[in-house]
Amino acid sequence: MTARRDDPVLVVDLRDGECDAERAEGAVLVLDDAEKAADHDDFYQALLGNPAVSGVLCVAVDGGNSDGAVRIRTAPSLAPVERAATVWIGHAEGIRWRPADPLVRAVARTEHSGLGQLIDALIDPAVFAAVVKAVSALPYSTASAGMALERTSLHDAELRRAQEEAIAWFTDPDAGRVGSRELPRDEFRAAVRETIEVDAAEDVLVPGAELAGAHARAVTALNAADHALTRVDHFLAPLPKRRPRPVVGPALAEARAEVQDFHDKATQQLQRIDENLRGQRVDRDVVTRLGVRGPAPARPRDIRDRTRRLVEEWLGRYRSMACLLPDLDAGRVGQEPQGCAAAIAELADLAPLAGPAPRLATWPSLSLAAPLAAVAGGLAALGTSALGVVAAFFVPLLALAWFAAGLLLQARQPTAAGEQGFAEAAPPAALFWGLPVFGGWLLVFLVAGTGIPGVFGLVAAVLSVLLSAWTMGVGWRRSVRRWRRELDFDGVRDRLARAAQLVDGVIRAEWRPSARRVLFAEGLRQVSIGLTAVRDALAERAADLLGPPGKPGENGSDGPPDRDIHQEACEVVVTDLVDLAIAAIRPCWAGIEADRPAAREEHAREAERLLAVYREHLGRYGLLVPPPFARERAHRAELAARLWDGSPVGDALRCDVDAEMTQLCHARQLGAVSALADRAELVRFAPAAVRGGRHGDPWPAVTWTGDAEIAGTLRLVPLREGVFQ
Repeated sequence: MTARRDDPVLVVDLRDGECDAERAEGAVLVLDDAEKAADHDDFYQALLGNPAVSGVLCVAVDGGNSDGAVRIRTAPSLAPVERAATVWIGHAEGIRWRPADPLVRAVARTEHSGLGQLIDALIDPAVFAAVVKAVSALPYSTASAGMALERTSLHDAELRRAQEEAIAWFTDPDAGRVGSRELPRDEFRAAVRETIEVDAAEDVLVPGAELAGAHARAVTALNAADHALTRVDHFLAPLPKRRPRPVVGPALAEARAEVQDFHDKATQQLQRIDENLRGQRVDRDVVTRLGVRGPAPARPRDIRDRTRRLVEEWLGRYRSMACLLPDLDAGRVGQEPQGCAAAIAELADLAPLAGPAPRLATWPSLSLAAPLAAVAGGLAALGTSALGVVAAFFVPLLALAWFAAGLLLQARQPTAAGEQGFAEAAPPAALFWGLPVFGGWLLVFLVAGTGIPGVFGLVAAVLSVLLSAWTMGVGWRRSVRRWRRELDFDGVRDRLARAAQLVDGVIRAEWRPSARRVLFAEGLRQVSIGLTAVRDALAERAADLLGPPGKPGENGSDGPPDRDIHQEACEVVVTDLVDLAIAAIRPCWAGIEADRPAAREEHAREAERLLAVYREHLGRYGLLVPPPFARERAHRAELAARLWDGSPVGDALRCDVDAEMTQLCHARQLGAVSALADRAELVRFAPAAVRGGRHGDPWPAVTWTGDAEIAGTLRLVPLREGVFQ
């Protein structure tokens, strides 16, 4: 078993006291006294016997002997073991030394000591694993450390400027709108609406119940009435053998009644839903009485997860809490039950037409009655001519046929009970059908006498027969089609479909998800309270998030270097603030699930705690290393790439065994090191951001690390045998 690259590194300092080995896990970096490491062998044995520990690296620090002698009492359990090693440190600052050069140079003092930089490098899991692997292959699994390292970090002034602008951007709505990106407000509103989805496939009406049954009966009645009208739309329909006529009137009356019944039930249903959603003490049992399924059950855990995904995604996309909060509140208001008054008003406009149904026109048109009256008069005027006998017999027959046609059509007029019948049809038939014939005949007979030629009588007889046939066939169909247009069954069917669709939409979008929407709106309200508390805490700490301003020269120079990294640094701080806010409102999720909202003070305390953690992290690790609550790393990688591009890290990575490095020992201790310098092992390491920068990737066997402010080469030189005791 070897030390793994992804195990976290636990730093233990035995110089300050004992430590519980059973509670250790992952990779363990132990700081120990070089002459007392053997006295702690039980501790090292316990570490190696712990299955949770993947590797042990002892950094044995020499206490310093007056005679310059090197004495190392390594723990016996650490050698030879594949996953354990010892690195000896003779001096915390070290010397500048090249193995082929007998001369050494002093190390210029910096903010970070040589030992401190070595520890900073070793706490990266990948570097830790590479060093353990390299040193464990050397004699006694022990080496002296030399290094050529480069650090890159933000100057205090650069970090402070980025912090101030990022906090203003994150907490001030006006500052947040100044950014170059446009806020995705429309997409956010759509995402809020789609969080509680509407199931377009489920049946919202109980089959066979009142509302569903009323709609089914209305559709059936409309189809039956339309079919009956289609069957009477025939020129032979008035004849006695055509039996569908008596069905038309009752079918029309039933269709109108069923459509009106469905509309009344639909209106009643929407009114009950509206009253329930508005909190007017209408029980759900009353709402569902007409056969509507009740609201879908709201599962708090599901609503919690949906709310959490929504807030975390869109806070990251807005990157401004101050701009997200008003849109979040607007989304919450939109999710609260609003009733369906607008749908009720729209349904009222779809009501069936009131009043009696249009009647089938069965009286003759003027274009038919006038020619026939002229024909009758012409026949009557023949008198005693050669065709007088024909006229004498034909005029009564013509009048009788014309009256019979009118009486038949009047009797076939549909009513709610069937047909009008002959008794009711006789008076209008005599008025509209008999009078034109007899009136014309009488008028012409009295005025014209017998002066009309006989040929006209033949033409008049043929024309009268044709007019009667035209009236019985074409006149009936024309009246039926005009009647169908007046009934407008297509419009009635369309209004019925739209009314059913409107009711279905209200039930599906407003009633069924109402319980989940109420819980979702409450969850958004709790999130809004939590984010407001976090925003206020950030605004209060805007001036001292990084502590008091540093003194000139603390960062190695009196002022920040001349480089254009402000935008990238600001993006990293904003990203950290987004992740901090997401971590600070975690009490919301438990409150939504348990229906016990977290107090505003709880969010404020959590935000203060995380701000303290962030402040300590920045002071200890800088901005390139993500804080414990970090979630997103893309912006940090961009900043790291810009910083490393401006550093001489390429020179540090190109160092070989013979290069001048900082060897962590005294000049008088080189005798224990230089004899075996040609057998030294090199560990080159750098953050992945270096690979894509201007330095390229020209180095062999580089250990690529995560986000870090340090990179370079470690030279691990074995010690001669005489120093071990």
